[in-house]
Amino acid sequence: MEKQKLRMMHNMARSGSTLICKCLGCMEGVVLLSELHPRVWNTFNPLKQAEEWFGLLTPDELAELLKQGTVNYADAIALIEQRCRTRGDTLVLRDWAHLDYTGVPYVTTPGYRPLLFTELAESFDIIRISTTRDPVTQWQSLADLATMQKPLQSGAFGLDQYLVGYRKFAELCVETGFVRYEDFLRKPDLAMRKLCEHLQLKFDPGFIKKWFAYKTITGDIANPRLSNKIKMPTKRPIEPDLRKRFLANADYHRACELLGYNPLAK
Repeated sequence: MEKQKLRMMHNMARSGSTLICKCLGCMEGVVLLSELHPRVWNTFNPLKQAEEWFGLLTPDELAELLKQGTVNYADAIALIEQRCRTRGDTLVLRDWAHLDYTGVPYVTTPGYRPLLFTELAESFDIIRISTTRDPVTQWQSLADLATMQKPLQSGAFGLDQYLVGYRKFAELCVETGFVRYEDFLRKPDLAMRKLCEHLQLKFDPGFIKKWFAYKTITGDIANPRLSNKIKMPTKRPIEPDLRKRFLANADYHRACELLGYNPLAK
């Protein structure tokens, strides 16, 4: 029996993926479930998103499924995918790769493999793509997160651990194909066309006027200064010590090589 097709996006935290996924999710005919991971049902539950955001389940159906308490993850995704197909929509899954490649503060030791994909690969034919961001600017943004302050200050997490995960994620990107956040910011229309072509989705050029109002997504931090125009942010300065630490790290250089980023000038 032929497996049903799924679309999946891999992205690390603070890599610009929320913006890219808002642009994809607002396209006509797309149903995007956000930051899914089979180990954390209760954090970002796909069944709840399907019911609350898209009306793919009735409240009674959701209550009955949650009451069972033992719903298989692949079965839940299969139900949602079938409801999407019946309605003429296409399901896209955005994974929560932070748990797999960074981990903290939720997971002490990440597995360095895309668990959502491995959990579903037996049941579905999965088309995948990844999004990336320059490892330096991604680190600067990640280190600003409130949830990261305790592990950073205690020494439980640091730059070297981050770069191990980043390099392993870069290897995944080469395997799946990828869109760089910086390329998306420079030419969003071209990047989204590339992403849709890869995922075998119909490109909706109207996304450029709709993405800002798209709200059914996780990780969308409210910012009153946020512009509705897609543009390159101002580059943050890099402290001399941080520059040295990046340049001394082999994982950093290998990741830049894999993803086509220029390493920091010495």
